[in-house]
Amino acid sequence: MISHDPTGILNSWNDSRHFCKWEGITCGHKHRRVTILDLHSRGLVGSLSPHLGNLSFLRDMDLSNNSIQGKIPQEFGRLFRLEALYLVNNSLVGKIPTNLSYCSRLTVLYLRGNNLVGNIPTEFVTLYNLKILALSSNNLTGHIPPFLGNLTSLHRLSLAYNAFGGNIPDSLNLLKQLEFLALGKNNLYGTIPLSLYNLSSLTVFSLSENHLHGSLPLSLGLNLPNVQIFQISYNFFGGSIPISLSNSSKLEWIEMSFNSFSGKLSVDFSGMKHLSLLNVGSNNLGNWRR
Repeated sequence: MISHDPTGILNSWNDSRHFCKWEGITCGHKHRRVTILDLHSRGLVGSLSPHLGNLSFLRDMDLSNNSIQGKIPQEFGRLFRLEALYLVNNSLVGKIPTNLSYCSRLTVLYLRGNNLVGNIPTEFVTLYNLKILALSSNNLTGHIPPFLGNLTSLHRLSLAYNAFGGNIPDSLNLLKQLEFLALGKNNLYGTIPLSLYNLSSLTVFSLSENHLHGSLPLSLGLNLPNVQIFQISYNFFGGSIPISLSNSSKLEWIEMSFNSFSGKLSVDFSGMKHLSLLNVGSNNLGNWRR
């Protein structure tokens, strides 16, 4: 179902050679069955064949950075050995197939940069082995489901640049191994659950461009000692910027602009040896008078 192959990678896909020798294919040594399908960044145009669901030994599929259109086939749910699915930066449409929940060995699900709609399937509650869930830059809607807090193996949760609404669920505080949290550019409102600031493993905390409000905890810098990127711009946060942020010595980016922070900026930045971006503009900081 590939209509355009500009690099000619599929020229090797013919009966004159064993399929295990086709370009982009890796087979297992014992059973000589396809275990890896890797055709990323090949300029391919077309759609995903439902027959891919017959590759029952497949562990890794990477078709990222192509021009693949159409829907993700429900037949992918038959890939019960699948551990990693990369479909990043294509033109896929429709809803995320609920049948992917049958791929219980999935550790990586990268669907970023498509035109997917609908919500995160509730059936995904069974994907306990997921370490990376990256659904950013789509057209997904609904709420961020509380069941994500049960996927305690998650290291990376990226839902930015969608149209998710509602509150950030308290249950995300159960993700004790979470290192990357990106929820920016959605329609989230309410306050950030205080327990979320206790995820000490976080290196990326990105919630810019929502409708969030409230104040930052005084112990922010003590609770997030490993944070490197802290982004909460374009929200409605108020109060002061905590002095404890001085303890987050690994910070590289700080973005807090376009909020309602007030008072004196007393953070000591001298210990932040890797800091390359600081933006606290468009707030009510300092004692300046006309």
